[in-house]
Amino acid sequence: MYKYLYFFAGVFTLILGFSFYLSYSNLSGNQFIYPLDDAYIHLAISRNVAENGIWGVNPNSFDSASSSILYTLLLSVFIKIFGDNVYYPLFINIICGYLSIYYIFRYFYDYFGKNELLLGVSLFILSCQMNLMVLIGMEQTLHILLTITMIYYLTDSLRLGFSKKHIFKLLLFTALLGAVRFESMFFILILSLLLALRKNWKIALAIFFVGFLPILLFGIYSIEHGGYFFPNSLLMKGNYPESNFFFSLWSIFKKGILLNISFYKLFVAPLVIVVFYFLSKYKISEWHKIILNETVSLTVVGTVILHSLFAVIRYRYENYLMAAIVMVTVPMITYFFSKFNVGKGNLTYKKITISAFSVMIIYCFYITSINYKVIKYASKNIEEQQIEMSRLLGRFYKNQNVVVNDIGAIAYFSDVKIYDIAGLATTDVAGYYYKNKYLDPGIFNKNYHNYMASQILKKQSSVAVIYPKWFPNGIPASWIPIASWTIQKKMGVANQTVVWYAMNKKEAETLSKNLKRFDLNKNVTQYYYIYK
Repeated sequence: MYKYLYFFAGVFTLILGFSFYLSYSNLSGNQFIYPLDDAYIHLAISRNVAENGIWGVNPNSFDSASSSILYTLLLSVFIKIFGDNVYYPLFINIICGYLSIYYIFRYFYDYFGKNELLLGVSLFILSCQMNLMVLIGMEQTLHILLTITMIYYLTDSLRLGFSKKHIFKLLLFTALLGAVRFESMFFILILSLLLALRKNWKIALAIFFVGFLPILLFGIYSIEHGGYFFPNSLLMKGNYPESNFFFSLWSIFKKGILLNISFYKLFVAPLVIVVFYFLSKYKISEWHKIILNETVSLTVVGTVILHSLFAVIRYRYENYLMAAIVMVTVPMITYFFSKFNVGKGNLTYKKITISAFSVMIIYCFYITSINYKVIKYASKNIEEQQIEMSRLLGRFYKNQNVVVNDIGAIAYFSDVKIYDIAGLATTDVAGYYYKNKYLDPGIFNKNYHNYMASQILKKQSSVAVIYPKWFPNGIPASWIPIASWTIQKKMGVANQTVVWYAMNKKEAETLSKNLKRFDLNKNVTQYYYIYK
């Protein structure tokens, strides 16, 4: 059946090649631009690690702007050995993409049949949007690969017994999974608990320890260098229990699941399939049998729930879960067709499962149509906004303090010192947000505004280029707006318009002259507020 592997690899190559052409053909330069500014954050941090030994985008400041330990270190190794190159993320993602195809094929080839293989690999490519995951140049493709390999070797160990060879592989991929993204904590925690319920105590403790070890070591390293245990992005975006524990749990449930449309679009249909599969195969009293036979499925379901509650399930962060869902639901779907097709009650279960699976298929085509526009326009957006900002700053403000809210391309290309009002690259901003975000919104925004305005004044920043609405409680009154840049579409960026600000009248004249001298991309509309 390896002919199917070559077929799917060929299909993936065609889809990826078309996606690359679609994105690249809309660019005005001769260099590929990643559809997400975040890819350049990884490059900036990795270069700083390789060249200066400092984890951050600024050359002399530790700031945990990356939520992937493994991916950043992997890029830094490439830079250390081979020198700096903007295409490392693309190269790594292409390799991880093909390896993901290979391991998802091996999973269905080794443990199931032809029907599961054909359905599973097809659904995997669509549901995980592998072509886009490769192009964005982020750690998500590596996360998908490690999730697949973890489930593959876990299934192998559960079926054949936990021999030394199996345990070694399982622990190796557990450590890598723990290091690739912090959301992997959920998978490792649930799996450890289930193995303990199976009375595989030693293996459960080993997986828990090995999986959390990279997170623990990085947390200690971060604290010792003035940061927090978790990266700044988790402080800004994660959901955490408050002092009123039970009330905060309800708030987290309401925000993460009950009122989260993304949860319903992504996970309700697969969860319906799992529930009716369990109802058809087991009695409620057979909970121990379910744990023994369905350890992988329960791990995936538990991870989905915890991730939905405490992390983000929009954009790209959920795709490792989509890969895991394909691996556990496809055999359940084929089960209903092959062994469970008689009786009135059985027929009802089958109809419900088919309906849920149809929803999964419809969502795949829906997200494909959405991402077609992302692939077509997002790189163009980044080229016209983030790349242009970095070019101007690199030309006129090298080694100067600047205020920004999108840090990737600016940090990687322009060689400036960044103060990030979004908090990813400025730890004190992230810390202030984390410590005070539960205040009344009016009080919080006012205090947050005053805090950042005073810090920026102390930094003696030259200019700011930000989305005005991102500065809490309005732009400081002393800032002078000079010009705005507006792009035509909003696909790979948060807003269409950025505004350039000077901190005083002297700097206003300089910034105005610099803007007029700059050869701005012809697709960007520039509007001057003063000094016309």
